[in-house]
Amino acid sequence: MRFKKLTIENYKSFQFPTEIHFPDGQNSKSIFLIGGMNGAGKTSIMEGINLCLYGGKVENLFRSINRKQLALGNAGVSFELEMEMDDASLLIVKRSWSAGVIDKPRAKDLIERLVVVRDGKRVSVQNKQIWQDFIRATIPPGITQFFFFDGEKIQEIAADDHSEVRLKSSLEAALGIEYINKLSSDLLYIKQEERKGFIEISDEDLEFKESELKLQKSKLSRLNKERDEIREDLESFKTQYEEAKKRFQANFNVEPETRDAIREIEKRRIQRTNRINQVESEIRNLCENYLPYSLLGSFFDGIKKQIDRERESAQSEAIKENAEKLARKIVRAVEEPEPIFNEPLSSEKMVVLEKRISALLSEGDSQNVSNKILNISDRDAVNIIQKIDYLENSDIFLLLPLLEEKRELQIEVNKMEATLQSGVKTDSEKEIFDELQSEMESCTTQIGRKTEQLRILEEDILTLDKKIKDIEIEIEKLYEKHNVSKVKADFINECDAIAGLLNQFIIRMRKNKVHLLQEKTFEMYKLLSTKSGLIKDITIDAKSFEIRISDRNGHEIKKSGLSAGEKEVFALSLLWGLAQTSEVKLPIIIDTPLSRLDSTHRDNIIRNYFPNAGEQVIILSTDTEIDNNYYRTLQSHLSGAASLEFNQQQELTTLKTGYFWEA
Repeated sequence: MRFKKLTIENYKSFQFPTEIHFPDGQNSKSIFLIGGMNGAGKTSIMEGINLCLYGGKVENLFRSINRKQLALGNAGVSFELEMEMDDASLLIVKRSWSAGVIDKPRAKDLIERLVVVRDGKRVSVQNKQIWQDFIRATIPPGITQFFFFDGEKIQEIAADDHSEVRLKSSLEAALGIEYINKLSSDLLYIKQEERKGFIEISDEDLEFKESELKLQKSKLSRLNKERDEIREDLESFKTQYEEAKKRFQANFNVEPETRDAIREIEKRRIQRTNRINQVESEIRNLCENYLPYSLLGSFFDGIKKQIDRERESAQSEAIKENAEKLARKIVRAVEEPEPIFNEPLSSEKMVVLEKRISALLSEGDSQNVSNKILNISDRDAVNIIQKIDYLENSDIFLLLPLLEEKRELQIEVNKMEATLQSGVKTDSEKEIFDELQSEMESCTTQIGRKTEQLRILEEDILTLDKKIKDIEIEIEKLYEKHNVSKVKADFINECDAIAGLLNQFIIRMRKNKVHLLQEKTFEMYKLLSTKSGLIKDITIDAKSFEIRISDRNGHEIKKSGLSAGEKEVFALSLLWGLAQTSEVKLPIIIDTPLSRLDSTHRDNIIRNYFPNAGEQVIILSTDTEIDNNYYRTLQSHLSGAASLEFNQQQELTTLKTGYFWEA
């Protein structure tokens, strides 16, 4: 099969109908080179081919309609692909979407139209699904990934250190095993339909199991649809995150990975700010409870001394007031209860002694006489002294450490705020900074959430699939108990035998094709790799699909140990090997395959891969990938070249004949 012409109209920057002719080359091989700067529309060409062949979602198509034409009310997009088939017939597939003449068209208004022309005769496509099945059978979408790919596809495969699952699914797509599995499923369906005519032991049991099986399959279909939707959402959030990441790098020249450090600084800033608020609260509480009293702290010693002096003065006053009673009591103490002197005092002497003592007590101690400034009772004096002692031992003395802590915390917060504001000079930049940070944070959260939802759904699907298989086994056992006729029994046995043969065929074919795949992959790898002399063999396990690279001494070389360039070369060799193993003859379309490779690997790919990639090779490249020197190297193999020119003001892509410097 060869592509002859592609027409794109009103898709992205291809505003007007743009025809891209793919001329034939010499010796039944052709390499057509299309140059274009980034954003000029190279990827749109590959997308246009896929959309023309297989269709697409109207939501995505509506978003890709040329904006200027959409603003003018032209809500339509079309693709036309002209192909020469292997039987030399000419097939033209034209697929278009249009909303008609309506105001403010929306995605759901787009109506798809398919036209198929074979050898100049328009084919009826009333049943669009029949022709869609024909196109899918002719160009299986499962294997186009080995023929239509870009640099990102190569990098994706190169970065996958555990590619066994990917390789198994890719190989089965290349071998058409999915059709054999479909045949096995059809055989099982036919076998089950035949069994329904058997004499049943219990109609109720069969009906119950059949209804249960139908219900579980309906659930499985719903879960599969939900899983596909979550996968789309997950990819959308990943794309949104990468776009936000690129905008962040462009605006602030800082890797977004510093968000973790920024988030940690912000966390510490919030903690310090909260501590400042707590310290301020403690200071306020201390001031409210103790500060009014503590301001009198310098008077506390004087107050205590004054209380003591007034107490002593009060005692002296009391003695003076009761001097006669005390004097009499003292004199009586000389004689009672027993006389102190041998000779007892006379009444007259006792009176004289009482007067002297009374006079002495009445004079008092002049040193203990104090002015009554406070003039408080003993009870109040005790309360005041207790209050002073409590204040002197209270937390008020923590006030200075708290003030010092607040000052240090404030300095630390100021430094953190300065760090957070580094690179953000204006309010608008701060707003963009916060917006991008928030957007990436939201995307990360959604990615985690969708990933978890997908994991749970996958588990549910596996559980439900096992349950369905168990029910099918139960139904089979019920049917086996039927008293069947020999004809139907033989037919069922034949179905089982064919299914068994198909399974054996798949196993043997997979084994043979795996061997062919490793030979083809190694064949191209030796041409492209700078280390091909160090590598003895590449083997692929037919059961586990594990890839093993061994050196000349038989030692294994881990794929993860290869350089980034070697990994991409290996991925390119694997894609070529899969294309060769599929034995399907399709054009090879490669979009920007050399962007991350060094000069040596580029030389090998230019000299060895492109001329041998396939009978028809279409290369979409920038001027830095295939430059003047590489162009001269390829020139003898080229069947033609063209370039895409993008007018940024008009948002319009036009096709010019000849490569960049020839256009």
